[in-house]
Amino acid sequence: MVENLLDTLLGKLKELVDSETVVGKPIQAGKTTVIPVTKISFGFGAGGGTSKGDDNSGTGTGGGAIIEPVAVIMIEGDKVRVHSLKASNVGKVIEMVPNILKKFTKSKESEGPKEKE
Repeated sequence: MVENLLDTLLGKLKELVDSETVVGKPIQAGKTTVIPVTKISFGFGAGGGTSKGDDNSGTGTGGGAIIEPVAVIMIEGDKVRVHSLKASNVGKVIEMVPNILKKFTKSKESEGPKEKE
């Protein structure tokens, strides 16, 4: 019974932790591509028991995971930059957001309305 619980737990953790979770899907913002990078930590435990008296038994399992953003990769033309999201750098990244949004808005406006065919 404990083996079944562990198999189920590990299967769910495997679904959670895939390459797209660590290196996220690219986000297009105008001519800039932003790719989030995260760190995943997880832990789990399991237990079981029986008793000879009245044939008591018990099992248990538990787990937890933390997904923490650690960096963003920014690709703009031929330039590739990696910005760390350490506590000291979060302010810098937040300061960059308005500029990225402006570039995205300008590129959408420059496309103009699409003609109907």
